[in-house]
Amino acid sequence: MRRYFGIIITVVIVLLVLIGLSAVSFVQLDRPPESESDPNRSSYNTGPTGTRAFYQLLEESGYQVARWRREYDELQYETSDGTLVMIGPGSWLSKDDTGALKSWVAGGGHLLIISRQPEAQFDHPSILTHVDGRAADEISANPALDNLIDKNSDVLIAQPTGLTRNVRGLAVSRLASRLEFRPTPLPSPVPSSSPGAVVLPAPAPQTPEQKSAAPDSSEQERAEAPPPPPPAATTTELESSETQSESRAGDVEPYYSTHLMNPVVHLGDSRGAVLADFDYGNGRVIILSDPFVVANNGIAQGANLTLALNLINATGGKARRILFDEAIHGYQSVSNPLFVYFRGTPVMWVFGQLVLIALLIAWSAGRRFARPLPLPVPDRHSPLEFVSSMANLQQAARARDLALENIYPRFRTSLCRRLGLSVRSKPDEIASAISRRRLKVSAIEVRRTLLESERALAGSEIDDQQLLNLVATMRRISAQLK
Repeated sequence: MRRYFGIIITVVIVLLVLIGLSAVSFVQLDRPPESESDPNRSSYNTGPTGTRAFYQLLEESGYQVARWRREYDELQYETSDGTLVMIGPGSWLSKDDTGALKSWVAGGGHLLIISRQPEAQFDHPSILTHVDGRAADEISANPALDNLIDKNSDVLIAQPTGLTRNVRGLAVSRLASRLEFRPTPLPSPVPSSSPGAVVLPAPAPQTPEQKSAAPDSSEQERAEAPPPPPPAATTTELESSETQSESRAGDVEPYYSTHLMNPVVHLGDSRGAVLADFDYGNGRVIILSDPFVVANNGIAQGANLTLALNLINATGGKARRILFDEAIHGYQSVSNPLFVYFRGTPVMWVFGQLVLIALLIAWSAGRRFARPLPLPVPDRHSPLEFVSSMANLQQAARARDLALENIYPRFRTSLCRRLGLSVRSKPDEIASAISRRRLKVSAIEVRRTLLESERALAGSEIDDQQLLNLVATMRRISAQLK
């Protein structure tokens, strides 16, 4: 084990260096400033581009607000007629999530999308988005708030509606994208073998002459004419029995799955709509193409707060449950809350490296690098057993002089060294040295103890009590000299 101790220490030092480098590379001492080019629209964010102020305003005003962090197919079980607020940009929804979201809206849910790229959350072939690249470049060069706000925002009010009520002095940003709604053809008619079913054909597509004439129309005509709504459903079915109705329902895709109905433009100009809503099945979708209106740095500008409250009240207000979508910002509840708390920090990497070090130490400690050795056998004999045995033998043989011989020479040697005399000095010399040095020990008592001990060692009779007194006196004199 000692042969590889240096290698283990080297490995531990290398791992500590890696941990330090990873911590330095991940920890950001200064939080990067938020901007409209890289915003964070989460309702948890208190920065300028976040929406924490809008969420707390609704919460304190008595609205039934909550945060949605689960899968979209669970919306129909959580609230079938609630309102889902999706504020972008965020992660693009997958095909399955988009289908689940559209199915929930078609079943009666209300969807409020506030994003410059609404196709990321509600992809539909009838909706086209146009972004002003020149304004983005100018704001990127000068991100000041005055340069961000469009001074002529009130010109965007297309008509007086419930969404534009009391909206005067609007402060929409110059980055607001424009929405264009194109009608899409109806589903192809499906022939039915039922004798009583009548299916009307879809409207005829445009001719090449009509398509070529479209670009020649002026911008003024496009601004004055509202976007044409898609044609209403013209399919009429006359079934003679309930069985025939069920058989045909499985052949034709529901109308709301591919068509939006009755788009209404509330804010817009000649380039397109900024605020519009339309029916989708039994539900409703509202799209605002500028999240600056509800952002922390924009909701207090002009009449933006009034417009934001109009959007919430138009979807049901306090009577409906309002869910702010946090799943598109990465706050899914399916992940471990501890991992979510430490997300974006080097804590998880450090934890993984500590686990690796612990496994390495456990492997090194449990692996021998030499032949196996037998376990040490503890000595079950007490050190006092020998002393007790010798004491019993001496007591049985009445060899008191032998017991005194084990104690007296050591006492005499330590006493002479303390006084600086030779170990062969006589008791009178030792007593005289004690008297000259004026020690706390009685010279008479020391002389008497030395003489009695030497007489006992010379063969004089001594009993147990005298032996104990001599030993106790030696112990007391040694303690006083120390």
